Amino acid sequence: MTDPSFYNKSGPFTLGEIANLSEAELSDPKHASLIITDISTLGKASTGHISCLHNSKYIGNLTNTQASACILQAEHIKNAPPHLALLIAKHPYRSFGIIAKLFYPTEVKNSFISPSAVIHPTAKIGKNCSIGHGSIIEENVTIGDYCQIDAHCVISKGVILGESCRISACVTISHTIMGNFVFIKPGARIGQPGFGFHMDEKGHFDIPQLGRVMIGNDVHIGANTTVDRGSELDTVIGSGTRIDNLVQIAHNAEVGENCVLVAQSGIAGSTKLGRFVIVAGQVGIAGHLNIGDKVRIAAQSGIMRDVAAGETIAGSPAVPIRDWHKQTIAITQMIKGKKHV
Repeated sequence: MTDPSFYNKSGPFTLGEIANLSEAELSDPKHASLIITDISTLGKASTGHISCLHNSKYIGNLTNTQASACILQAEHIKNAPPHLALLIAKHPYRSFGIIAKLFYPTEVKNSFISPSAVIHPTAKIGKNCSIGHGSIIEENVTIGDYCQIDAHCVISKGVILGESCRISACVTISHTIMGNFVFIKPGARIGQPGFGFHMDEKGHFDIPQLGRVMIGNDVHIGANTTVDRGSELDTVIGSGTRIDNLVQIAHNAEVGENCVLVAQSGIAGSTKLGRFVIVAGQVGIAGHLNIGDKVRIAAQSGIMRDVAAGETIAGSPAVPIRDWHKQTIAITQMIKGKKHV
């Protein structure tokens, strides 16, 4: 159960209403009038709840669930108990997400500009925006309609935010142009100078960082993540990309559309990721590389070469994942062999 101290619940809804909105189909039309009061996991659900099976590891929970309804793929119908009303979906977890938003819609704050916010007179603020306590909006900033900027943010001069962006508390943004529906979570740093300097016998000489950060539409950037602005070119984050907490993206990096970057991963300068790339946790990617479309990189891998489109790689240095499995087996056999010497 969700805590009502933090979340406002809508509903109830009939299962027929839920089916119409969730990209799912009723397995039996007679269940259309069933009243659903909340969402829950299979293991914690009770009467009136709807659950989801999106991982075959939890088939046992499906068999024993007390939920009234469940969303699943057609192949799992045979595992469902007789009492359970079923919604059939190609992508059950997507459908469950739609239902979760139906019961728990995103809270939209009313238009409000705190008296403690500092807004430069040249800044352009769109209609129905919210700007929280202690936030600073510098000169020539443009903020689109329906944006929400929470407390103690700094939006530096010249920054452009599209419509319906949400900037969580304590975020700083400079040298950035972003699209619509961008969600930046607390403590993120966007547009700071990159790690750019020349090294020689005289010491370190800082190189001016003169680029920008360009963020597409519907991008999420996690808490305490950092995105450096470009040195001469721009740092680019493609539309639809999801970036987890504690990720580092260096100057001039380009991340394609709909990529996923998991926590504690880092992309060095001037590396380019294609579309739909998945970078798992604690991956390090060296600079000036090209990572093709739909590449999948296993956790804790170190990428030191270009990667062709569609490859799945693992290890440090990373190799095709089948080779990595062979290396792991070979090392295990060597260790076992030594024990018998």
